[in-house]
Amino acid sequence: MEMKPLPLVLLALAAMSAAPLHARDAAPEVGKPLPEWSEGQLDIHHINTGRGDALFFVMPDGTTMMEDFSGKTAERPPFSLPSKPDASRPPGEWVARYVQRALPNGVNGIDYALISHFHGDHMGAIVEDSPTAKNGAYRLSGITQVAELLPIAKVIDRGWPGYDYPKPIENPTVDNYRKFLDWRIAHAGLKVERFRPGRNDQIALLHEAEKYPQFEIRNIYASGEVWSGTGDETHQVFPDPATLGKDELPDENKLSLVFRISYGKFDYYAGGDLSSVAEETTFDPPAWQDIEPVVARATGPVDVMKANHHGSWDANGIPFLAVLQPRVVVVTSRAEGHPAVNTWKRLTSTKVWPGERDIFVTNVGPATAQTTYNILDLARSSQGHVVVRVENGGASYRVFVLDDSSEGMKVRAVFGPYESN
Repeated sequence: MEMKPLPLVLLALAAMSAAPLHARDAAPEVGKPLPEWSEGQLDIHHINTGRGDALFFVMPDGTTMMEDFSGKTAERPPFSLPSKPDASRPPGEWVARYVQRALPNGVNGIDYALISHFHGDHMGAIVEDSPTAKNGAYRLSGITQVAELLPIAKVIDRGWPGYDYPKPIENPTVDNYRKFLDWRIAHAGLKVERFRPGRNDQIALLHEAEKYPQFEIRNIYASGEVWSGTGDETHQVFPDPATLGKDELPDENKLSLVFRISYGKFDYYAGGDLSSVAEETTFDPPAWQDIEPVVARATGPVDVMKANHHGSWDANGIPFLAVLQPRVVVVTSRAEGHPAVNTWKRLTSTKVWPGERDIFVTNVGPATAQTTYNILDLARSSQGHVVVRVENGGASYRVFVLDDSSEGMKVRAVFGPYESN
């Protein structure tokens, strides 16, 4: 698809910026802590530690869910970004402390914990200085560190119990995670399940579901299996691994969990690190490697999406975005190059999809700011936690940007209300 020359794109987006929204500086919440969640609202927290994805959800009846847990990563300056709020605690501990502040009154734990895929910046990488848990059974990073501070009732991932697709997964991070599961199942009553594409009852409201019949979490995709769009039927997109060479197997990013949250007219998409093209440069790659369009067709248009793969160069392709057509995009960045120049151009082009869009980036590093086409002017925010708050019934939502330099949950800006479509 032909891309609009950059100056015209900038003019179009400048016009979008003039769209009538509540004046963010005049919003009564600015400068104060984020107002507490209240019954009937859906809160979606994109928590920024500078080290990976961490998403926390409070559903309309107070059911809680966490997807990914932001652990230590191997990047070093200048590629890495500063830890947030600072480097005095490990990322998993910062995440747990944030979640403790965001929990509804009377709730003290996480009902569902999802691991989108088995990479350290999403589950917690085990490195040389990762401490050992008090029980001595495993080491602490990401989800294992969060579990030291917050009870987790159920873990859902793409691999349980075999962790053998498309080949056995063996590395220090996943080995440690499996030790964590084994110990918690035996000693803490943890339940573990494999994510089941097509289902809309695996992740459900646990307290007063009858009050919110218009709420649903639909499992769209995992490990090459995608929802058909009818009932709970699915089909497998990838070839049998036995027919592929070692270098042809789908990589971990392409196996990421995908789900859609629907609340009345409101829809939200999250897809981990799903990617659209081969990780290595190849000529004429097979069609099955481009999983994003298949997932997009199963998902349909949404109001808000978390950008795939931190906005990296290999994700958020044109066919994918042209179907989802989000009004709001959240880029959960953790390194320079998030979002990438080519991805930013796709996200901002009105030729990819028409209409207004507001883009929020949790971190824009100095190199990205210098190289990525006026990103500091065009992004609605370039630093901070991003919270999407959907009002009771799902007809409208607002976006809060929170200061990530301290633990005060201070509101820096408010956007909306947006009408759900």
